[in-house]
Formats: sequence, C-alpha cells, structure tokens
Amino acid sequence: MPLFTIDPNKCNRDGLCAAECPVGCIEFIEGELPGPHEKKQSYCLNCGHCVAVCPSDAITLERLPAKSVRLDRSLNISWEQAEQYLKGRRSVRFFKDEPVPEVVLARILAVTEYAPSGHNARPTRWSVATSRDKVAELAGAVVNWMRFEVDRESPVAARLHLAGIVRAWDNGLDLVCRNAPALAVAYGPEAGVTPREDGIIAVTYLDLAANAVGLGGCWCGYLMAAAAHDSGLRSVLGVPDDGAVYGAIMLGKPARRYRAIPPRPEPDIQWLY
Repeated sequence: MPLFTIDPNKCNRDGLCAAECPVGCIEFIEGELPGPHEKKQSYCLNCGHCVAVCPSDAITLERLPAKSVRLDRSLNISWEQAEQYLKGRRSVRFFKDEPVPEVVLARILAVTEYAPSGHNARPTRWSVATSRDKVAELAGAVVNWMRFEVDRESPVAARLHLAGIVRAWDNGLDLVCRNAPALAVAYGPEAGVTPREDGIIAVTYLDLAANAVGLGGCWCGYLMAAAAHDSGLRSVLGVPDDGAVYGAIMLGKPARRYRAIPPRPEPDIQWLY
C-alpha cells in the first residue's frame, strides 16, 4: 500500500511535490501524474512538505489522513512584531495563584508537534502536572534526591549548590518548581537520530507558545538534573527504562508584568567568506 495518494482530479501535474520531497520518494515525469517512487517511497518521513507545497490540495498522507489547513496570510506577523515578541520573552519564576486550564495546555502542546525534529521522527513525549499540589509533589521528589546527594557530599551537590536549595525547601521556599501551577516534562528514547535535540527544541516551542496565550514559563533545571541521576523520579514521571528527560518547564500566569526589553550584547559572529 502506498504511503501517500495523489488525487488525479486535483493535481496540476507541476511536479512541485517531487521537487520538494527531501528523500525523493515521489516520482514525476513532465506532464504526467506524480506517484510513489518504486524503490524510495518507503523512505517517506511524513514530514508533509509535499502537502504544504501543493497548490491544489491533491496529496494525502496515509499515516496522517487529516485534511491540511491552508495558511492564512492575513495572520503573518511583521519582522518588528516577531523581533519584539522574541526579545520580550522572559523566564518567569513568580506565578499567580491560578490554575492553567488543561485545554490551554493541550493546545500549546499540540504546537510542539510542528517543532523541527531529526528525520521528522518526533520522539518527544510529555508528562504534565496540572495542579500546584502535583507540581509540589514532584518538587519534593527532586529535593529528596538533593538530600541524598548532599548527605554523600557528591560532586554534583557541590556543583549545583544543592545544600542551599534543600535548606530553602525546609524553610518553606520552593526554588525547584517555584510554586508553579503547572509543569511540563519532555522525555524521549535514549536511542534515535536526535532525541535530545528534538526534546530541547520541543520545549522551546512550548515556551514560546505559552507566552502567546498569556502564560509564563521557566525551564526547570533542577528537575532535569534529578531526572538524569534518579531512576525513581523518572519512574514517577512515567519515563520508560530506555528513556531520558530532555527538558522541563514550569508554566503559569506571570505574577508581574514586564514592561521593557533589557539590553543584551551584540552576538559574537565569525563571518565566513
């Protein structure tokens, strides 16, 4: 069974799909209907480039049979808007005491499926806490790992200043998850094309998408460190034995409004000629 079909009644026979396919799995002869390449069709990545470039909606991917959505050019943003949006994004560590609706989290998580991924493998999976109590429970599990590292005076305890984080927790201050009302943890397989990079990019997409719906986010580095060392925490998060955590981000309504873009140094660039 072919991995994609082309509607002969819609196809313009322009060959754009074959020219765009990154792995050459579409065969095209001038003036004829494109079709699956006899040998290369199995290479199909389901990336959707052929669907995206086709001007007549003639292509259907069998693994993803849902209809494509046409781009609305009226929603295009200007460079000035994009520049301010990206420069204005902040790491939010103080949140309002408001829950984040699950429907909102689901919507922004859906955007991460469009993040760049090696070979379009999209291996990233998510564990999401949607209440402050659950986030606090996970923060407590991280602190338990920290206590273990502090007690045995491990190098990681010294490097990450874990003793101070534990003392703050014991005094009622959560420096792990910052009392966030929601937390999203990205994990994936240890083996694969680029699972670590895919997870990092997916969390970055989530971070930017969250800002667009009025949420603030901050990467949860202590949880990521704990998950790298503590199999018990990975189990609590639902990460399989052959998996690893590649990113984690706290989410919630920012407690404060940011009104300015702070300065940054110019990028360090080496131009190659």
